[in-house]
Amino acid sequence: MWSAGACSICWIGISIALGLSQNGGDSYVLGSVAVAFFFLFFASFGMGVLGVPWLYPTEINALEMRTKGASLAMATNWICNYAVVQATLPGIDNLGYKFWIVWAVICFAFIPITYFLYPETANRSLEDIDRFFETKPGVLVFRNKLATQLSRPQQYFDMDEEIARKEEKGGDWGRKDVEKEKEIVGLEERV
Repeated sequence: MWSAGACSICWIGISIALGLSQNGGDSYVLGSVAVAFFFLFFASFGMGVLGVPWLYPTEINALEMRTKGASLAMATNWICNYAVVQATLPGIDNLGYKFWIVWAVICFAFIPITYFLYPETANRSLEDIDRFFETKPGVLVFRNKLATQLSRPQQYFDMDEEIARKEEKGGDWGRKDVEKEKEIVGLEERV
């Protein structure tokens, strides 16, 4: 979210610098400011938003859908890159400096989208993500503590210990245990 916010601020800075330049400002100085904001944009984008389509789909999809989800994310990423390239030149020609405001709004829109819809995957195993989605958390995850806390939830440690104990005893990790695990997750989430 910080990266998207920084990218939005950079686009606003570029728009202001180019707008002032088009309206009689010192084009050399304002052009230098715009270029500096472009460099800041690429740094901000690279430190945050750039990795999302490459990493998040592999973390968030269940094992059986992981490769398909990553493939779909990459296809979408490249199609959107193509659309950006195709829209940029006509956009600049028709809107001038105002074209960059469009990108500022798009980048800013990712802040609430990420906050409301994207569960946290840091400090989670892939199995933890699967367990989370087995609880059917709904589309809006911002109020769900399991989805938003940065540290790994204690209940996932407890579940891993329970699985390890069952395997040590040579117990069958069968369907009854999976159902019990779902029940435990559901109860703890409601608390």
